[in-house]
Amino acid sequence: MTSELIIPVRVLFSEPWEIRFVLGSLAVLLVLGLSLFRLNRRRPTGVYDPQRAWLRAGLYFFTCFLVSWAAGVMPTLRSVPVVRPDQLSDPLWLACTAALTVVILFGYGVIWRKGTVSYGRPLVLVVVIPFGIAWGFATGELLLSIWSIFEKTGLGPVAAAVGTFLVGGTLNGLWHAKYWDSRVSPDHNILESNQKKILLAHFPNLILSLGHLALFANPYVFILGQVVALTISVLVMHFPPFWGPASAILPQHNPEGRPRADITRP
Repeated sequence: MTSELIIPVRVLFSEPWEIRFVLGSLAVLLVLGLSLFRLNRRRPTGVYDPQRAWLRAGLYFFTCFLVSWAAGVMPTLRSVPVVRPDQLSDPLWLACTAALTVVILFGYGVIWRKGTVSYGRPLVLVVVIPFGIAWGFATGELLLSIWSIFEKTGLGPVAAAVGTFLVGGTLNGLWHAKYWDSRVSPDHNILESNQKKILLAHFPNLILSLGHLALFANPYVFILGQVVALTISVLVMHFPPFWGPASAILPQHNPEGRPRADITRP
C-alpha cells in the first residue's frame, strides 16, 4: 500500500490535448442534448424509447469523461501503465487480481444473470459490446474522480476506499433507481432478485475493486473491472440498438422490475 496519491494534483490545461478534448466533449454534449430535446418534443413522455436512451447514455458518458479530466483521472490514465512490470511477478498481486476477476465474473455472469430477463430482445453484439465498454470506462472514471477527492484529504487509501464506497455507491444506486434503470436501461430486473444482485454482485465488485486499488494503486485494473461487469450486464439484458424495429417505443417500466410470477417471456 502506497502513501503517494494515485490521482496526483495537477494544473488544468497543462497539456496541449486538454483544450481539444474539452471543446470536443462540449460539442458532443451540445449535439446530444439538442437531439434529445428535439426527440422529447416530438415523442410522448412516460415511455421507454431506445433512441432517447442512447442519447441519455451519451450525455452521461461524456459528462463522466469531463469530470474525470477535471479531477485528474484521465490525465493520470494517460501516464501510468495498465500493470507495473514488478506486479507480474508479485504472488500477492496475482492472487488478489485473480480473486477480483473471479468475483466479478461470478457476480455478474451468474448472480446478476439469474436475476435479469431480456424479454426476447435481440442481442446485437456490434452495438452492445462498445456500449458496455463505454459505460464501464465512464462509470469507472467517475468513481475514480470521487476517490481522488477523498485521497487528497491526506487520510490515506483506506479512507479513500471507504469514502468512495459510501458516496460513490450511494450516488450510483440513486442514479440507477431514479433515472438510469427506467430511462436508459430497458426493462430487465426481476423484483425478487434485486437485493441478491446488490449484495452478491454490486457490493463485492465495488468493495474488492476499491480494496485492490488501495493495495496496489492500479487505476486501470479498477476501471477494467467495471468494464467487464457492465459489459456482461448489457449482454445479459440484451441492450437494444438505436435503429430498426428493436427501437420501438414501449410503455415505461418500473426500474425495480417485475415480480417473477408476472414474467412470461424469456
